[in-house]
Amino acid sequence: MGVHLGCLSDTLWLSLLLLSVFSAPRCQCRPFGMVEPTVNVAVVFSGSAYQSEIKGRLSRENFLDLPLEVNPITVLVNNTNPRTLLTRICDTLAANRVHGVIFEDNIGSEAVAQILDFISTQTAVPIVGISGGSAVVLPHKVRVEHRASL
Repeated sequence: MGVHLGCLSDTLWLSLLLLSVFSAPRCQCRPFGMVEPTVNVAVVFSGSAYQSEIKGRLSRENFLDLPLEVNPITVLVNNTNPRTLLTRICDTLAANRVHGVIFEDNIGSEAVAQILDFISTQTAVPIVGISGGSAVVLPHKVRVEHRASL
């Protein structure tokens, strides 16, 4: 009456597995618990006046009274030429999972609004423009059919 070698190895593996599961340190948190929702918002400031006073001013602590966690990502742009603006916003969108963009500029150019509209359309990320040219409202593009009346 001997013990079959194959059964011993199966029993040994099963006992080692159970031993490792029960002796492993337990997690104090709920592994599948509800996580507080986080919204990443890129805040783009243009113009040289903001470089020293805004850097590091926005943080998660500013939004503690909201029911969700807001993670502001500060993006500084020295000037609003199309190349710099596109590069900085696209780099930010590529590096972070951004749920929305708030753009503040101090120039009165409709070109900035068109650039932001293009980026928002291509990436499906909502962009809110405040102050200056980015606040220009672009009309909704609707196809109109004309009927001939007799």
